[in-house]
Amino acid sequence: MRNQFSITILVLCIVMAGSAGGQEFRITSLSASGILSWTNVYARGICTVESSASPHGPWLPERNFYTTTRTIQVPVTISDERRFFRLLTSDISSGTPGFNNLIASYGILSTVAGRGRFDDDLVNYWQPEFEGGPADSANLSRPHFAMADMVGNIFIADKNSHAILKVTPEGTIHTVAGTHEAGDDGNQPRIGTNARLNAPNGLWVGADGTVFILDTDNSKVRRLDTNGILTTLFTVDKGIKGGRGLWVRDDETLAYFASETEIRRWTASNGIKTFRDNFIDLGNLVVDEAGNVIATDRGANAVYRVTSSNRTRIAGNGTTSGGGDGFAASDTGLAGVRGIWLMPHGGYLLATHEGSQVWYVDPDGIIHLFLDGAGGRTHGGDGDWFFSPGIKISEPRSVTMDHQGNILITESDYGFVRKIAFQRLWP
Repeated sequence: MRNQFSITILVLCIVMAGSAGGQEFRITSLSASGILSWTNVYARGICTVESSASPHGPWLPERNFYTTTRTIQVPVTISDERRFFRLLTSDISSGTPGFNNLIASYGILSTVAGRGRFDDDLVNYWQPEFEGGPADSANLSRPHFAMADMVGNIFIADKNSHAILKVTPEGTIHTVAGTHEAGDDGNQPRIGTNARLNAPNGLWVGADGTVFILDTDNSKVRRLDTNGILTTLFTVDKGIKGGRGLWVRDDETLAYFASETEIRRWTASNGIKTFRDNFIDLGNLVVDEAGNVIATDRGANAVYRVTSSNRTRIAGNGTTSGGGDGFAASDTGLAGVRGIWLMPHGGYLLATHEGSQVWYVDPDGIIHLFLDGAGGRTHGGDGDWFFSPGIKISEPRSVTMDHQGNILITESDYGFVRKIAFQRLWP
């Protein structure tokens, strides 16, 4: 029989004394199946669940959760051993205190794929012996984008190996689409690993593991289903010129993709239309809750909120210098800004290729340096707290967040995918 379990309702607020909104922050219930409920957390915050075998500790962080409403339910691990739970809530809404709370909620930096042996462009470094082996022992070939599904599989658009790779939660790497030889085998459904791709440099992953591929040099957007069957979602008659960004709506009736100077829009009913043009060299793009496209323009050193009628610069001053940590994002030089990812609480992350940095923009539009780096063969910090002093990355191509809140960074011409764990190291 399972022993009875207990919970301790112990409320700790970080930085701000008291509780969120002046109301009592408390655990309201913990079910036998492990569903923990609480109320009156910060609406733009992070809540940490900690557990202990004793009400006196030691307390171990179990999971972090972004909080966007006052009341929430989350799963926690219930074992046969008697456990106590407590919560910490922190406000990450704005300013330096919010940023400090955000970085305190993230932990260790690691390399999840790639070993960084080579950097020549247009060269395929994939070897058959990498298949099924440790992902951090495989050579990547100018990877451009990495994104995860709900269960933690990470999919990588490995441009110069002409393939889509998957890293499992156990850390092994597998080819899921492409043969590692450039080509086009038509549009009929076939097993993904029997279908050639040509320089795929973007993808979008559904929560269920459906993968949409920007098959750039074949001028197609492909769909890889959860059974490994590859089909063509649509073909781009005008071609894809230097495409990187791709976003697909959950119901697969709407997609946006970048093609150098244009953002194009595809719908199942009307096909492909130019959504907005006159950019210089587009990077990645996402779509916010209001349906606006948020796109990076690497050539313009700027980030735009884009609608069908206008575009508004929200970050980057159009140059490579000025502003910086603590300044308005729109007054800051973002050298070759390329990666963009929206966070649950209204902030967002940016990755600058030439600048070799990851930046965080808070909901008030103030920018903060999140991860520092430098050009060239710069790669360090594995096993350390991500925000500890020192240079960590080089020339990031993209930044995303998985469904557990971990941050994924596709880094450098040498070929790495890095992860910052959404795991508090203290108290």
